[in-house]
Amino acid sequence: MAFQTSVRLLVLFFATFAAGNAFGSTVLPTGSGPFNSTLHITELVDSNRVDPYNSTHLRRIMISRFDPVLPRDCGHTQLVPYFPPIVATAEDAILEPLDYPTGLWGQLQLQVCSGTHSDRDDKYKAAKFPLVLFSPGLNTTRLWYSILAQEIASRGYTVVAVDHPYDADVVLFPDGTVAYGGAVTKPTNGSTASVEQALEVRTADIAFVMDTLGVGADVPVLMFGQSFGGAASATAMLHDGRIRGGVNLDGTMFGPVLTQGFHHPLKNPPSPQGQSFILWGTQGHNATSGSDEAWAQFWATIGAEGVDGIAWKRELSLKDGFHGSFWDLNVLVDVLGIRDGLSDLAQLLVSPVKGAKAYEIAGVYLSAFFEQVLTGKREAILETDSSRYPEVVILH
Repeated sequence: MAFQTSVRLLVLFFATFAAGNAFGSTVLPTGSGPFNSTLHITELVDSNRVDPYNSTHLRRIMISRFDPVLPRDCGHTQLVPYFPPIVATAEDAILEPLDYPTGLWGQLQLQVCSGTHSDRDDKYKAAKFPLVLFSPGLNTTRLWYSILAQEIASRGYTVVAVDHPYDADVVLFPDGTVAYGGAVTKPTNGSTASVEQALEVRTADIAFVMDTLGVGADVPVLMFGQSFGGAASATAMLHDGRIRGGVNLDGTMFGPVLTQGFHHPLKNPPSPQGQSFILWGTQGHNATSGSDEAWAQFWATIGAEGVDGIAWKRELSLKDGFHGSFWDLNVLVDVLGIRDGLSDLAQLLVSPVKGAKAYEIAGVYLSAFFEQVLTGKREAILETDSSRYPEVVILH
């Protein structure tokens, strides 16, 4: 299905729902950078691949693409649902046992620019803004990271968040069909087969997205992910040299990247400039304290800067951060005013570092890293601890 057609179908679906329901009373913050953004949601169908989790159809992928727009070029803004109603209902069912109130997620709206780029084609324009890909956590829809994606887009990057159907908890397609998650099982009894397969599937999804967007071998791409998406970022870099820089936000790592690093013949094409990577853990999760053997193995495997394909690497820590620091729920509990009433169980999904601050930090450090990868010029904030952001510690 063509990009423009699928967007119109999904917008029509949203509009039909909104017309008949009292829905969408909470407008969410946009990014803190100098740009506004447009949002294009579309389905991509890989005609060369049967879905590995459902052999009855080809692999179908949903993406959210945020393109930066200068405020003077924004035209006018529009509000779009943060979650379609089917997804909001599914997330209610997932979060209610974790002591979250129901009925909130359908009230949320993103504010984006409209009336811009309506006549552009489907291809990514490398000369416009650098491309950043995002992969979400295991069993988590990409939509839980839309505010984070807007934060990065506001700093001058085209951000494409990718859903991985049957791995993500719920994926809604423009024709109304839904793919529910659960196909990927966490490691049990020492077996990592399911998650390693999922990493390979995500890698194929990411390569397909880049190919569909027309990303050539000479176009440097950036990628980051939270939790399992961070592991996917590293695995995708192993296989595809177009991805020059990656970030793992607190995700445990699995698979061949632990023993092969990035200097591997499967990369196509090999990147003469090498690849750069950040491991960014939360409080107590790092490669040095013994808290994560896989991180320690990965850090040793990718080697020293300037050797074996690694151009640059750093390990950061978010002081007082939880695993939920870098997903939108940590922002939403403040926007909705429910943080102070959360139970101890519900608190585990968010972070003592509140959402707005965590995302400001993410925007500053990730954009500095992306700029460094693209220009080769070292960014001071990535070299020494910053008095402005004492929440961030450079460990390596």
